Amino acid sequence: MKLRTRLVVLVLAALAPVMVVETVEQIDQFKRQEEAAFQEAQRQAELVAGQLEQLTGGYRELLVAIAANPFVKNKDKQACAEYVEALQQQFQAAFTIGVADGDGDLYCLGMPYLYQKGQIDIGDRWYFTQAIRTKDFVVGEYAFARGPGSPVIHYSYPVKGASSEVAGVVFASVSLKWMAGKLAENPLPAGARLIVADRRGTAMVEQPDMGGSGHLVAREVRALLSRSGPGATALRIGGEERIVGYVPVTSGPTGMSVALVFDRDKVLYSVRQQALRRAATVLGAMFFALLLAWFIARGGLHRPLARLERAAMRWGEGDLEARTELANSKDSEFRQLGSTLDQMAANLALRQQELSMATEEMRRSRDDAMRASLSKTHFLAAASHDLRQPLQAMTLNIALLAARYPDGGEASTVERLRRSVLNLSTLLNALLDVSQLDAGLIEPNYVEFELQTLLQSLLEEFFVGAQQKGLRFIVEPTRVGVRSDSALLGRMLRNLVSNAIKYTPSGGSVRVWTEVHDERVLIFVQDTGDGIAEDKQEEVFEEFRQLGNPQRNPALGLGLGLSIVRRMSLLLDHPVTLKSAAGEGTIFTVSVPMADTPELIPIPRELPTFSGRVLLIEDDPLVGDTTAELLRSWGMQVDVELDAEAAFARLSEQPFPWDAVLADYRLPSSTGLDVILQARAARADVVTVVITGDAADVRAIRLDHPEVDVLQKPVAVEALAQALMKLSEKPRTASA
Repeated sequence: MKLRTRLVVLVLAALAPVMVVETVEQIDQFKRQEEAAFQEAQRQAELVAGQLEQLTGGYRELLVAIAANPFVKNKDKQACAEYVEALQQQFQAAFTIGVADGDGDLYCLGMPYLYQKGQIDIGDRWYFTQAIRTKDFVVGEYAFARGPGSPVIHYSYPVKGASSEVAGVVFASVSLKWMAGKLAENPLPAGARLIVADRRGTAMVEQPDMGGSGHLVAREVRALLSRSGPGATALRIGGEERIVGYVPVTSGPTGMSVALVFDRDKVLYSVRQQALRRAATVLGAMFFALLLAWFIARGGLHRPLARLERAAMRWGEGDLEARTELANSKDSEFRQLGSTLDQMAANLALRQQELSMATEEMRRSRDDAMRASLSKTHFLAAASHDLRQPLQAMTLNIALLAARYPDGGEASTVERLRRSVLNLSTLLNALLDVSQLDAGLIEPNYVEFELQTLLQSLLEEFFVGAQQKGLRFIVEPTRVGVRSDSALLGRMLRNLVSNAIKYTPSGGSVRVWTEVHDERVLIFVQDTGDGIAEDKQEEVFEEFRQLGNPQRNPALGLGLGLSIVRRMSLLLDHPVTLKSAAGEGTIFTVSVPMADTPELIPIPRELPTFSGRVLLIEDDPLVGDTTAELLRSWGMQVDVELDAEAAFARLSEQPFPWDAVLADYRLPSSTGLDVILQARAARADVVTVVITGDAADVRAIRLDHPEVDVLQKPVAVEALAQALMKLSEKPRTASA
């Protein structure tokens, strides 16, 4: 918001209290005027009701006097007629007096010419029956007198005989036009409309005449005339706002109600005009103040502020050489401000230059560190073949030694050697797995398989070790199938189970079980160890972090197991969760998608006995000789070649003598895959296996040639046997 705008807002804020006070005053005055209008409307309605009450009281006295006359009580028709005619002469046409017997037959009337026209029976008239029933004065309802041809209202009083029994009724038919004239003698307030209605809500008098009498008054007004007491209110009648003062039937003259209606806009016109005049005065003063503030802001603030704004914009764009140009300003405050800002810009330019140099140095250091880290990762990933190669030879040689020396002192030596190599293999595999996962060289191969097969392999692999440590190792069977990479999922679960066994003290237990939730299989690995404190639960997934191994005992590994689990869970999209508390054990949960197909191929766990002839191509003589000797121990004939050229020459022999071809991928002149493809071209049903130590090679071969089996070094004996199972239609179980 610009300063000029802020100044205008400041003026508005200063004037706001005045406007609020003025507005509140206008609202209060409007309410007071409206309340005064309500009170005046009610007062005027009560005045009219008082007039009607006086008229009604006069007619009551008159009828009481007539009812007491002996001629009327004795039903002397001649004398009664002369008496009422004389009374009629006094009141002219204001009303008509009549007397009827107890059956309603009229026997004398103030206007005899009406009586001479024929016998008149009023026995069914409401005012007659009510006087007979109540034995008291009665005010009737709106009626239209056929004789004079004008609307009237009847007043009636019972005539009592000598025994005080009702012998007849005397009545007066009062002209409503005459009544309206009497009410008009007291002028109404300007703009007011008077309505006098009977007990049914029929208009008897309207002033000024708005359509005559005899019709029902407006529904909104009728609702007011049926209330319990007088009052005043605002109503919308016919789409216009009205103020209505009213006296209902229960509070007004007997049998009548009064309403006085005012035009609300006309009543409040003067208040509105006064409010408009005062509002115009306030707005004029506000406009003048805003105009004055605008000119002051433009002349004394806008120009120097515009210079400051231009300089600030150039500073924001990076031009720190820009200056405010306020050194010659007439305003000392702006001159001082400009000088200060110019100095700040100069200092900032100097700091920016120093920061740029430091940032460039940090960028170079960061790039060097990233290149070193990336080089390390790619080196480990690329060197995995060379690192695994001697380990592969050691593993195969130990398997041969174990077969040759099953008993005796040599057997314990071989077992110790096997455990040492196993530890070395585990550590090396962990390091290489981390490097290959970080380098993105491992891609999952999703298949659907029976989970029970994998869980059974966990039981067989860890049962003895857990038993030797004094632990109960329980794997609950399951019948569900999952969709995953069986090797990677197996690696995750093995790391979790191995961790649980390592850190659970003797006497505890490790339990593995599954549950199905929302088309996913949850695999639980629970131990009864010391548990993991809540503030340490994220640390256990970091590299080289072992909460239970502060002395860095190499027998407990490098602390990469859970780090690999976390990386593989992200790779496979199998979320891993941890629930634990200090001293209460730990539960790891792996969420795996369920298999779509009901019939799944189990993962075989037993090693068959083989027969047949194998061509082995391996450029490392030690690994080649060891692998060949292992295959021969399984009952196979083995031919060994050290390079691809010799292998190509052997594969051209006719007829093709080999049942299986095993080739190392990294050969001096060609790849083992080239050898395998030539073998498959020569014989379609030949069993082919490529062996490599690089995960990138595994991924590429599986993607381009899914028909070729690929094993990664160091190759487990069971994995090699499983790849060769196709050689035997009826395999027999054998020990490796």
